[in-house]
Amino acid sequence: MKDEPDENAGSNGPGSLDLEQALTMLAWSDPALTENPGAALTRLGIDVPPALRFDVRVQRPDTLYLVIPPVSCEEDGGENVVNQMDLWRSGDQFVWILPQDAKTALLEMREQYRNRGGGDGR
Repeated sequence: MKDEPDENAGSNGPGSLDLEQALTMLAWSDPALTENPGAALTRLGIDVPPALRFDVRVQRPDTLYLVIPPVSCEEDGGENVVNQMDLWRSGDQFVWILPQDAKTALLEMREQYRNRGGGDGR
């Protein structure tokens, strides 16, 4: 990428990165992150909830991304999954798209990363 990684480091250097910035920098330096994002989160000191899967995509300039919600079924009580989009600044922008239930797990992972000394308290 043309952006320098320390551009995103914040005022206190690399130790002040938030989870999304750390993931972005890791993806830029190690393309294998997209093959095993759970292992990448573990490398960052994050305990990945076993029931949660991650699909990491490094954006391409020639691609439009469309996320389609799953079909609801009678076993789920006919309830629709509510997808949420969470924007976070890393480079230009970092986007999480996740079911409503996964939002709590994401917030816990952010807190876990901050508490390990890698975040800036945002």
